[in-house]
Amino acid sequence: MTNYQITGLTIAVTNMESMLDFYTHIFDIQFVEKEMFGARLYSGQWGGIELLFCPAEIAQNTAKQNRHQFDILVPDLKQLISQSQEYGGQVIGEPLEDEESIRVGIYDPDQNSIVFKQLKS
Repeated sequence: MTNYQITGLTIAVTNMESMLDFYTHIFDIQFVEKEMFGARLYSGQWGGIELLFCPAEIAQNTAKQNRHQFDILVPDLKQLISQSQEYGGQVIGEPLEDEESIRVGIYDPDQNSIVFKQLKS
């Protein structure tokens, strides 16, 4: 059996400035501008992997909604909801609760869905 490891993730981005602002403030990612394919791309480290924002037109991505969803464990769900809304995120419905956690969906500025999850103590 092969041991696979994700080392990078590229997201095709429509609203570059809003996405940079959101991911910088919500996930504390420090982006570096790169010139590639005659365009500006932005790279930063996120949870041990390289996150690359590529303009959607360069990636030839015409999707209207994301084709992926991140589930992210957070220490303070209420704070992340408030901070996400401050930086252009939108809450998807009401938080859901089970025996182990409380979770809520958020759209980032490009309408990619993220599930924030806080474990119960």
